[in-house]
Formats: sequence, C-alpha cells, structure tokens
Amino acid sequence: MLAEDSFLGSAESESRALIQQMSQSLGLLRVAFDSTGEAMLIVDESAAVRWANQQAADLWGGGITLQMVGKSFSTLLQFYHLDRSPLGEEEPSHPLQQALSAEGGNSYLIRALTAYAPDQTQLIRRTVSWRQIMQLDQSFILLIFRDLDPLEKALARQRQFIDNLAHELRTPLAIIAGTLRRLRRKKQFASNIMQPLADAAEETQRMVNLVDNLLLLSELDTDCRLWKLQVDSVMNFVDQWIVRLDSESRGCIHVLSTTESDAYQVQLDQDAFYLVLDNLLSNSRRFCRSKPFIQIRLVQAASSHVILQFIDDGPGIKNDDDCLAVFERFTRIEEHRNAVITDGGGLGLSLVKSLMAGMGGSVSCSSSQELLGAGRQGLVVTLKFPRLKLNRGMDRSDQR
Repeated sequence: MLAEDSFLGSAESESRALIQQMSQSLGLLRVAFDSTGEAMLIVDESAAVRWANQQAADLWGGGITLQMVGKSFSTLLQFYHLDRSPLGEEEPSHPLQQALSAEGGNSYLIRALTAYAPDQTQLIRRTVSWRQIMQLDQSFILLIFRDLDPLEKALARQRQFIDNLAHELRTPLAIIAGTLRRLRRKKQFASNIMQPLADAAEETQRMVNLVDNLLLLSELDTDCRLWKLQVDSVMNFVDQWIVRLDSESRGCIHVLSTTESDAYQVQLDQDAFYLVLDNLLSNSRRFCRSKPFIQIRLVQAASSHVILQFIDDGPGIKNDDDCLAVFERFTRIEEHRNAVITDGGGLGLSLVKSLMAGMGGSVSCSSSQELLGAGRQGLVVTLKFPRLKLNRGMDRSDQR
C-alpha cells in the first residue's frame, strides 16, 4: 500500500513537472511570437480564430487577444483585391483557400471590421503570408500580416511602370502590324521583299504577344484580375478547350481519363484555364521536332485535389533546377536553343504558374522518363487543382 502511494505520488510529481515545463515552453513561445513585430492569427477549419499574437490584438482586438479568440474570421477582417473590389472568403484567391493547396503569400487591401480598430472604413495594404499546420486530426492555417517594406513598395512602383509602358506600346504595335498585313497583300512587291515583310510581321506579332502577356502578368501580380469562376468536372473544361482548337492542333492531342471523371469537380475561371492550356500547347509545338504527340491525363488523386498531366514528346528537361527555373520570367533553357526556331517571349510558363496560383492551384514539371520509364523523351507538366466535393443531390447546372 505504501509502495502504491509512493508510486502515485511520484507519478503526480512528474505530471506537475511536465505541465510546468509545457507552460514555460508555451510562455516562451508566446513571447517569441509577440516579439516578431508582425501580426499573426491561427484559424481553424471552420474559419474561427483560435489564436492571435499581441500585434494582431493591438490592431484588431483592442489590445486583448481574448477579444479575438473564438470569433469568425469574417467578422474581424475583410480582404479586398488591389482594385478595391471585395474578395469573398470562398474565392480560390482568398488566403484561407490558397493555404489549403500550398504555402504562399500576396498583397491585399484589408479592412478591419471590429469595433476596436481605430478606423473601420480605411483600406490598408498589407502583405499576407499563409501556411497550413496539421495537428493530430485537425488542420489550422497560420496567417502573418505585415506592412509593405521599402523594397516591396519600389517593386510595386516598378510593376506599375511596366503596366503603363505595355499600355503605351499596344497602339503603335497594332498600327505596325496592320500596315505590314496590308503591304503583304499587295502584289507588286518582288519575292525578295515578301520574305522580309513576313519576318517583320512575325516579329511584330511576337512583340504584341509579349506586351499582352506583360499586361496579364501585371494584373495577376497586383491582384486586379476579375475572376469568373465556374464549377464543373475538370474533363468537361478540357473537352470544351479542345473543341475551340483548329483541326491540326486537335489531331495532336489525346485525352486519357477515368470512368469517374465526372466526379472530379473543380472551380475554375474558364478563360484562365484555356490560357493555361494554350500556353502549354504553344510550348510543346515550339520544341517538338515534328508534329507533337500530346497526352492529357487525369490522375486519380487524393480526395483534396485533382491532378491533370500535360505530356508531350519534346526534348524534355533533365535538370531538376531547370524544372523550377522554367516557371520564372524570361527564362530559357540553353540546351533547347535552336537557331531555326524563333525564341518565345520567355513568359509562357511563368504565366501558367501565375494563372494556376490565381485559381488556387499549382503547377510543376518533370521529365517524362520519371513517369513513363527510361527511353521516353518528353516533358510532363502537372496541374494541381483543389477538388470540390460533388453534391449528389445537386444538379450540375445549379452548380454553375
């Protein structure tokens, strides 16, 4: 009996020591978060605030963190696009939605909705970063808010300059392209003149495409694109894209899907998705030596995502670093340089990356040898979308 009491006393003492250590660790962790100078929130799966550091409480909780804990995120803060249009909590570009797919960050205008904020009508631009935290069977999202630093403000001004420049270039380029088209239709020019005219027209069109891509990237960078989201199966989006292609392009594409493809519901901007596939097709046709053989494959994925693979038979990319670099702007792989092929603008795949991120998805690429085995040449571009649960009682037309 004495031995049992001694054992229980020892266990109780160890438990108290453990609890004390945990309390001290949590206290030190709290001090560390409060000393960062950045406002932080942890939000649970129901979009309720589970934790806030002191900086967040000073901004939106009247200096008391408990004023924020347990409140719905939508009752505390409202996000806006940089063009001042509201950003709905269910939109793919909202941080709470993007965090479900990948870690990241972006700039937003933010309005405080609490009575503790000094000016509830003011929109303040902040950089927001997010990441998902898995704890036992629950997932949480960590949001970090900070003001723009001088470098970010300079970058914003630079983007605005590029945007203005691209707008100014559009008109003269349109005039040059129209003039060249009219000259090429005239019959009095000798054959040795027609080829330089054709070359000039091709280069002018390349510049037009470059300017259009710069403008679109500027919209995406500044979060000014107005997304028009639709819900449907991903293969229906693919089929509708293929229908709009010319017969030569359709002949290059072979679609592989599963019998359950209708259950793979996604929420996409149709025009943006078409641009993604257009750029991938253009990239494949540029680098494949002859008529490309392209497969579009729907992969049975985890319940949270839908994976679509765009596979060609071109030269592929063998270096892992190059597989990351091709999505950066104005990047060209040296081993793919060809004097016969006119270089593109170097923006196609970076545009794909930005469009996918804007729809809450992600993109990556790898050599087809990794997927299909040795001896297979080509590139695999993997598109990953958040998957929507299909409501069996809902008609698809209602979902749209």
